[in-house]
Amino acid sequence: MKSAAWFGAALAAGTVAAASLIVAPALAAQSLASRVGAVRTGTVLMSFAARPGVCGDGRGSVFTRRDDSADASTDGRWRCIPGPVRVAVGRANGDVVSVREWVGGRFDAGPSDTNLGTVSAPEAARYLLGVARGGAGRSASDAIAAASFADGVDIAPELSALVRDDNVSVASRKQALFWLGQGDAPTSALVALDGVVRSTDLREQFVFVLSQRRDDAALDKLIDVARHDPDHEIRKRAMFWLGQSRSPKAIKFFRDILTG
Repeated sequence: MKSAAWFGAALAAGTVAAASLIVAPALAAQSLASRVGAVRTGTVLMSFAARPGVCGDGRGSVFTRRDDSADASTDGRWRCIPGPVRVAVGRANGDVVSVREWVGGRFDAGPSDTNLGTVSAPEAARYLLGVARGGAGRSASDAIAAASFADGVDIAPELSALVRDDNVSVASRKQALFWLGQGDAPTSALVALDGVVRSTDLREQFVFVLSQRRDDAALDKLIDVARHDPDHEIRKRAMFWLGQSRSPKAIKFFRDILTG
């Protein structure tokens, strides 16, 4: 016959197990933002899946490739290692003060760091874009880059919204414009920003981002800027990038200028 002590121990174990079943879903239901926000001061680490073609050297350099294979350079000094994306969010007094991202390698976590482990890539991207919208400087720019590496999420609408937001720093808007151009958004989405990017810095970035696209829509817009932009320096930038193109459209543009 089992003793009363045995039944007491079994009851206690069952209570702990039941409590665990309650706590686990509660933790899982917490948003990533709230989990990071729970750390008032310190470093929060997280990892998430990288989109295809993103790889890094594990030391901070990140590359985008046509495939996700890992290659060594000819001299063997580095390897381009595919995902995951690793992010370290520095916090002080409840505010984000730094964001560092890299691909490959591993975390060098300290005893006081909070490691959230692997998190949802789409949720991480949304969180990081929120950091970018509320911040400025290097942290905001790095947050945008890290969000752009995330797999399984289309952040083109959020990037476009950042570019359009006059309350966001110019540096962050330039970064959002760059990664919008590097993603899968159609060139028409970039062209639609022409009337939005007004400052010289943003206009220069706009022209550069268009130059990285090799389709007719981008070339047509570059030619339009080269012909009609009110800023002489921006027209020169557009001409410079057109000069790097071997497109028949670009060649015809310069022929028309010389013979017109």
